[in-house]
Amino acid sequence: MFNLNRFTGALLMLATAICFTTSAQAKPYKAAEIYSKQTYKYGRYEMRMRVAKGSGVLSTFFTYKNGSEQAGVFWEEIDIEIFGKNNATQWQSNVIIGTNRPTTKTEGVHTMPYSLGDGYNTYVLEWTPSYIAWFVNGTQVRRINGGQFVTSLTSPQDIRFNLWAANIAEWVGAWNPNILPVYQFVNYIDYKPWNSGTNSFGTGWRDDFNSFDTNRWNKANWTFGENLADFEPNNVVVKNGILVLALTREGQTGYTGTPPADTGTSGGSSSSSAPAASSIHIEAESYNEVGGSLTVSGGVVGYIDAGDWFKYRNVNIPQAGTYKVEYRVASALTTAQFTLDRDGVGLGTISVPNTGGWGTYQTISHNIYLNAGTQNLAIYANSGGFNIDWIKLTKIN
Repeated sequence: MFNLNRFTGALLMLATAICFTTSAQAKPYKAAEIYSKQTYKYGRYEMRMRVAKGSGVLSTFFTYKNGSEQAGVFWEEIDIEIFGKNNATQWQSNVIIGTNRPTTKTEGVHTMPYSLGDGYNTYVLEWTPSYIAWFVNGTQVRRINGGQFVTSLTSPQDIRFNLWAANIAEWVGAWNPNILPVYQFVNYIDYKPWNSGTNSFGTGWRDDFNSFDTNRWNKANWTFGENLADFEPNNVVVKNGILVLALTREGQTGYTGTPPADTGTSGGSSSSSAPAASSIHIEAESYNEVGGSLTVSGGVVGYIDAGDWFKYRNVNIPQAGTYKVEYRVASALTTAQFTLDRDGVGLGTISVPNTGGWGTYQTISHNIYLNAGTQNLAIYANSGGFNIDWIKLTKIN
């Protein structure tokens, strides 16, 4: 999403007035954007993308309150923006709010040790009533706890992917049309709504882009002042289970190539010799470190209270990807909740249902992105009152 705070006076007001509303104007370059037909609010947004390289180019995912660009309307927006400049090693996390123009914003610029354009990487945006957090490949990069940039976001928003060229060289780098065509590839998006009753993410939907779902998505056909290109519907293509967003010259729209395969690796790697991951089974009582007053009896970790934790060192994850993490648990309460943690960073939180009693076990699960390699995983009890028998990790993507 473009940054209106870089403009002032009459030019700013003109730009805001035409954003998202002006039809394509036969600019010499054509970009691509899709936006959801429905609006969404708090939830966990996960997507797997390979972004475009090149100075002046932005590959994005963002949530946006329709009509925010109109004068006098309170702006609401959350962004993931990956720069094509500097070999696509930098990206920006934003929250934009406010009725006044320029808007109020908080921006974070993050530099990766590898190119985000050399392979597919997994991005997660978590938006809840109390925090907003951004993750790349399972690592939390930024988190905002409370404050105006969280509490002011009160409206449902649509969700968008786009690829475009900005005319703001000091922000995105100088534009060089000789790089065209360039492409953004999206393998999937997975949305899980926030359940305020359980303080966890529930069951939502996933689009693997096996086709273009016209019941879920629209294709943009407009432009705005800071965009060097028009959004052109023909530059949105779904092929081989991949959404392709193209940035091209006029008269050269579309995509006829073969999208690069997603091998399940990240960090800029496009191939892997690692074998396919099988399930990793961990007996709960086999932890290496522990904090709190929990006990072990009959091969089960029990009497787990809020703040208790137990860590499993040197868990070998043979291949990066999304894992289904299952837990065999029992509880006589409805308030128990814990987080899967890696070296102090929460990977995902899950609630434990009332299973019918302390000796009645049930399997619960959530999906977590894990990097390849040896790592330390831990269970941290956000609220107590559960037993756990075992943990199982199975790669699913």
